[in-house]
Amino acid sequence: MQIIKIYPRGFGSNCYALTTDNQAAVVIDPSQPHVIDELKKHGLTAKYVLLTHCHFDHVGGVAALQTSGARVLCSAAEKPLVGTRADLFELFGAPRTAYTIDETLSDGETRTLCGMNITTLLTAGHTAGSVCYLVEDECGAKHLFTGDTLFSDSIGRTDFPTGDYATLAESLRRLKNLKGDYPIHAGHNDDTTLEQERKYNPFLADL
Repeated sequence: MQIIKIYPRGFGSNCYALTTDNQAAVVIDPSQPHVIDELKKHGLTAKYVLLTHCHFDHVGGVAALQTSGARVLCSAAEKPLVGTRADLFELFGAPRTAYTIDETLSDGETRTLCGMNITTLLTAGHTAGSVCYLVEDECGAKHLFTGDTLFSDSIGRTDFPTGDYATLAESLRRLKNLKGDYPIHAGHNDDTTLEQERKYNPFLADL
């Protein structure tokens, strides 16, 4: 599996394009429209878009990819927030580009997309339907994509609509208690590992 990290231009989230054949891609949180141009540079076509949550800084490129043929998926708990004030477009004065959710994902569900086994972990707290994706490649290696649930040495905010700190703490405990160690690819800032966060992230220390 190849992981291509696409950085935002200005304010936005990290986007990740995953591919096993250098042709078809699963794209996690396409934050801005230029994501589609970056995919073309790598010869990739987005087949699926997975959203960790629907905040404006994670979904700005969804409409372009959906128009190009990609199917858009998010958690069942997050779908009702799409297109509402809970997505923060109005709060931050960002131009809204409409998209729709083609399919929803349930907690613990595993789907095989573009040759990768992708398990959805409901990790509510940043939003009511925030999820992380545990991705297993064709060789059995696993990577964790955490959106705005868990960052390097930090965690996501809980003061936006549907956010809740107590709920987020339970989600963080769930991640902390996963067996083994995984590379973590977060929505913002640098990559890290689960073991690194277990040891040094102050928000996980007492969980």
